[in-house]
Amino acid sequence: MKTCTILVLMLITFTVQGQDAVALYNEGVKLKEAKSIPLAIEKFKQAIALNPNYSDAYYQMGWCQNDTKDYSGAIISLRQARILWRSTPKVHFELGYAFENTGQTDSAIQSYHSCLFYKSNYSTALKQLGYIHYTKEAYDVALDYFGKYEAAVKDSITNYLYWFKKGFSHNALKNYTAAKVALQRSLSYKTDYINTYLELGFACFKLKEDDEAIKFYTKVIDMDSKNHIPYNGIADVYRDNKKDMDMAITWYKKTLAIKTDERKACYGMGYCLNNKDGYAEAVNYLKKAIAGEPTYTAAYVELGYANYMLSNNTEAIINLKKALELNPKSENARYYFALVYINQGDKIKAQQMVDELKNLNPKKADTLQKKVDEL
Repeated sequence: MKTCTILVLMLITFTVQGQDAVALYNEGVKLKEAKSIPLAIEKFKQAIALNPNYSDAYYQMGWCQNDTKDYSGAIISLRQARILWRSTPKVHFELGYAFENTGQTDSAIQSYHSCLFYKSNYSTALKQLGYIHYTKEAYDVALDYFGKYEAAVKDSITNYLYWFKKGFSHNALKNYTAAKVALQRSLSYKTDYINTYLELGFACFKLKEDDEAIKFYTKVIDMDSKNHIPYNGIADVYRDNKKDMDMAITWYKKTLAIKTDERKACYGMGYCLNNKDGYAEAVNYLKKAIAGEPTYTAAYVELGYANYMLSNNTEAIINLKKALELNPKSENARYYFALVYINQGDKIKAQQMVDELKNLNPKKADTLQKKVDEL
């Protein structure tokens, strides 16, 4: 009889605790809905204290911890929820989000894939996987996930940053028309994000839509006149598309007035001066470009060319060798190398460069072959 009474009392106690845990959990949910997240977390903790196997409370607490950027705490809570809710997609998603925000990228990817295993069209998991690969500069993979995200999401995507990242990825892969479309979408949702204008300027520059490119770069200057990037962008339009070296130099100088020795502007100055036969001055700018970026292949090529034109053959060879070390497929480096050897009367080495160039650019090689034959 005594044993029976004890069992009844224990059952009553557990039942009351269970009811109290549910009540605390429900209070937590209401507080969460009211955006009182810290108070909600406390209620979920109290519910778990009464019922250590309360999977709903672990999940909700993890969600709230993610919301308050307590990602380490979220990982602890969501791991507990995952033990009890192994096949629940949203647990894996929230855990992936916590991992992602603590720099545990591999674990985040694994959790997002687990989420998709149980629900293949879980749109936010697809988006976050796209973001991760965007950050890893795996732009083709990122775009694949972005496409799947757009197919899965039910509502219109109004996140300007999403469209920016998609546009940036297309620019990186030289899909400039697609980049422009995505970046225009980004601009429609946020008109004061400078990076969108910069990427639009770049896309239009590559599409040879020069007036559009200059318009977008000018907009950035209007927003932030101390940002050197749009000055370089306008200079590039004049240098590469319009072939107006004087105007390009004017704009590169505007960059250098803001940021002395900026590497891209120094390279641009060197390139333009080489085109204007200002080789000695070009050498100075190109050396500054290389000082800013020791692996600047194009700068080594232009420096090699400038030294060749100044009859500094030894320096030219050093520069062009470095260019080929950095980019073994450089056509211009081989072309100028051949000119140096022709200038030195070294037919064997000149022919070697021409032969290598034939596999890369037969037309360029043909223009040199006649000069080699004349040695």
